[in-house]
Amino acid sequence: MENIYSTLRKIKERISPSKPKKDAVPAETTRTKRKASSSDNPFEEKGDHGERLGSKRMTIDKKSRALENVDRKVSVSPFIKNQNLMLSKVPQMDKLDSVRSESIRQQNNTLAKSLDERVSERPHADRVELQSKVSRADIAPAGGDEEREGEEDFDDEDEEKEDEDKVPLEVLEEMNKLEECFPRLSKNYRLMEKIGEGTFSTVYKAEALNGSIKLKSDLWKSPPLRNGKPSKKTGSKKNPIVALKQIYVTSSPSRIYNELNLLYMLSGSVHVAPLLDVLRFQDQVLAILPYYSHSDFRDFYRDLPVKGIKKYMWELFHALSFIHEKDVIHRDLKPTNFLYDPFKGKGLLVDFGLAEKAESTNNYKNINVCPCINKDRSSATKVYNKRMNFKAAYPKQDQRPPRRANRAGTRGFRAPEVLFKCTNQTTKLDIWSAGIIGLSFLTRKFPLFNSPDDTDALLELSLIFGLEKLQQSANIHGCGLEINLSEDITNTGNLIKVVADFLRYESENKGVPDDSVVHDTLSILNEKGDGIVKPTPSQASEDASFDELMDNYLDHKHLFQLLYGCFHMDPKKRLSANEILKLPFFSELVHNSDDEIVL
Repeated sequence: MENIYSTLRKIKERISPSKPKKDAVPAETTRTKRKASSSDNPFEEKGDHGERLGSKRMTIDKKSRALENVDRKVSVSPFIKNQNLMLSKVPQMDKLDSVRSESIRQQNNTLAKSLDERVSERPHADRVELQSKVSRADIAPAGGDEEREGEEDFDDEDEEKEDEDKVPLEVLEEMNKLEECFPRLSKNYRLMEKIGEGTFSTVYKAEALNGSIKLKSDLWKSPPLRNGKPSKKTGSKKNPIVALKQIYVTSSPSRIYNELNLLYMLSGSVHVAPLLDVLRFQDQVLAILPYYSHSDFRDFYRDLPVKGIKKYMWELFHALSFIHEKDVIHRDLKPTNFLYDPFKGKGLLVDFGLAEKAESTNNYKNINVCPCINKDRSSATKVYNKRMNFKAAYPKQDQRPPRRANRAGTRGFRAPEVLFKCTNQTTKLDIWSAGIIGLSFLTRKFPLFNSPDDTDALLELSLIFGLEKLQQSANIHGCGLEINLSEDITNTGNLIKVVADFLRYESENKGVPDDSVVHDTLSILNEKGDGIVKPTPSQASEDASFDELMDNYLDHKHLFQLLYGCFHMDPKKRLSANEILKLPFFSELVHNSDDEIVL
């Protein structure tokens, strides 16, 4: 009976025949034959036969995959990943490629079938020995450590390709255009994906190459996890991940300079993204910022407990305290501009495109000045009305100078002084925006306001805070406010009643899970929903002790106190960021601010 080795040699001869004699006539004279190499012979004799068979059986699929990947490469700019551009079309193989792939598949099938048949015919002892050799070969493939390291690199490249395949084709086109605007950009940075887009800019996630960026703080270093799994290259040094902010050419040069200057000036805080570098080519400007791994606000704002809200607001007001001490108004504070990681409990303030320095209001000589500057608020409105020279209603030809003020910001987050076109806007308007974020947490609703213009925005504020308070704010800034839709508007708003109405409506109509944090807020409200009630020892249960109920009650009570301080209609009486950080709501974080808050 033929042994297995002679059979394998016959298979080898059939798959990789020897060279024909000189006088032989080739079967197909029109086909160009490829020169044979050692890589074409899957039965190259190295070591003993059992180890050779096992190693070839395991690595043959990897060779075929690698061969197909090499054939699919396209000569494109290195700035755009070639494999991403192949998503829109199926790669075509020529005749030589198809013959080669078919030959490899036949080798694999024939070898496996022959091996199984011959091993089954051998004695039990020899069969066990041969199978053990094959198993050892599967665990330790031939080729040495260098080949195994190359295979690991190949697997890592496959994982990176899978991540890159998720990038939409239109985003790849945008990144390709960006490379054309910056010829040297691809040498120092590798764009990965688009992570944000606004009115004046677009932000991309990129990898800094060739040591172009060095990050000192661990906060800005690349995250150790990728797709929620540990990276295989734990010992290798990774290039830092940065954020590339492309500022549109439609922005004025003064606005671009103002943003870059403020970013440079605000360096030195872990709560504000520092400016790492600036690239400019003709009219294109790129700002290089650290990339901070964070979660989308919509993914956690409904599930964040009051302790998590406390940590979020603590980080937010620390960032505001830092920029306000430098007399900088952010003007566009909203959840998308505060990158927060609920698992680390860390936040970062970004996007200073609308930020500006707070101007001094000591020496105003312009007649078109908001009366809120006057120290005597009681006579402010009278002075302003006298200056306008009112007779009866509005004059036919109004000679009053129009009031010009900065109204920049995002709808729903602008303070009343911005809506009333106050010319004396201070850092306190950021405090109002921070209060809106806190109210969104309590009501579990985002966005809380959705007004198309300033008139509807004032109507929405009157529904929350009451018409009387809005009219007082209008008088402070020399304006009048009258609303004829007063059926659903109360004179004095109640913030607790607003929160209770939102949560109870959702609980009765949409349903709330039993483990939802909404029940923590509903448990401290009274029956009417216009106040909070202290828990009693009789309310304690196995799920919540009396101490936990009291802790929950105090946290909500202090949170409402914080919100009332943020929503004062008079900017001068509104609390500052430093004053808010000293409130009882943050007392447990003063000496222990590094605790992790996990959802």
